[in-house]
Amino acid sequence: MTHVHVSKRTLAAAAAAVIIGIGATGCADAEEKSAATEAPADVPSGADSDSGSVGGGQAVLDDATSSPQTPQAPLSTRKLVITMTVGLEVEDVSTAVDRVISLAATHRGQLYDSNLDLGDPRYAYGDLVFKLPPEEVDAFLSGLDPAIGRRTSLQGNTSDVTDQLTDLDAQIKTARASVERVRELMDRAETLSDIVVLESELTARQTRLEQLLAQQSNLESLVAMATITIHLTAAPDEQSAEDDDDSIGDAFREGWNAFVDTLQALVVFVGYTLPFLVLGAIAGLIAWRVKRSRAAGTRPE
Repeated sequence: MTHVHVSKRTLAAAAAAVIIGIGATGCADAEEKSAATEAPADVPSGADSDSGSVGGGQAVLDDATSSPQTPQAPLSTRKLVITMTVGLEVEDVSTAVDRVISLAATHRGQLYDSNLDLGDPRYAYGDLVFKLPPEEVDAFLSGLDPAIGRRTSLQGNTSDVTDQLTDLDAQIKTARASVERVRELMDRAETLSDIVVLESELTARQTRLEQLLAQQSNLESLVAMATITIHLTAAPDEQSAEDDDDSIGDAFREGWNAFVDTLQALVVFVGYTLPFLVLGAIAGLIAWRVKRSRAAGTRPE
């Protein structure tokens, strides 16, 4: 009986010590989070919002814990996140959409998102977002110009996330070991209060582990597949522009001809009516003089 009582005390003391150690570890993690938050993070830009990469890189650094510096990996083994946007001017946007999708498929690419307006061919446009292996990017871009259209712009960003993934891997190993330790303590716990405390710690540490795994998965997906956005626009129709210029010139010429015709008609009208106007003026002058003479003759002396 005495032996059993001593074992329970020993187990309770051990559990209390581990709980204190767990609390201390949590404090250390919080301090490391604070330090990581103050340091600027190199977050991969240009990634799609649906992939969870926006803020993901920041979260990776926020969750980073201090670890011994590891030697830099060779350039060929670095983990890179590639995002690019290409502007392409094409004759027919509707036809170009099908050709770009077909070209991406030949390079193991998949259409991830699209935004199209094919109503008026003169003002049609299309935005196509593709996911394809990084080693296929150069060949894919080479197949766009001049086969499909004329490239008008090219913007790209490459972010190195090798160190972030290495640090995440270390954090995941530590988090898994911590979860296993808490589970072992739960198997040996005998009092209800110890079980409640350990369950709370286990939930918190499992949540932390799942967050790290999600961040790792997001970064690895961005590394595995490059994101290429193709912006298609309709090329201006040179013939239509010439026709517009011709129509403006024709309208100006027609207006000038109408002005000349009106002026000629006015001159002809004046030529026809001028003799009558002269006779009318002479008759009016004679009538005015006769009237004036009569008025002078009737004036009293």
